[in-house]
Amino acid sequence: MASLFPGLLLLSTNLALRAYVELLLSERGMPLAYFDTAREGLFWLVDHTPRCILIDQDLDLDPFAVAARINHVRRLKDVPLALLISPDERLKATAEVVRVKAIEKPLNREKLGAWLEGMGSVE
Repeated sequence: MASLFPGLLLLSTNLALRAYVELLLSERGMPLAYFDTAREGLFWLVDHTPRCILIDQDLDLDPFAVAARINHVRRLKDVPLALLISPDERLKATAEVVRVKAIEKPLNREKLGAWLEGMGSVE
């Protein structure tokens, strides 16, 4: 049985993004798990159920395919999942088709906060 993780899972190769998200989450008392590759993150998800998942578009694999795989796992389908994407209409449309929340880059406190609050996160 997968253990519950009370924080956010971040899949990104961007070290600056990782540090920024970790800083913002620490202000909320929310832990962060992060991986540089989709494969590592997907293996981690076998044994863990995070509170939410954020996937950077600059991942080693297609982030939309990774999101679709996560959404097909019964245990994870209700976990809030968002993709961090460039402001591009095509990417926004793809996110809608995959049925995943799109957050436009650059990520800032307000965007991350709005998403966390929208999913019921407590400050």
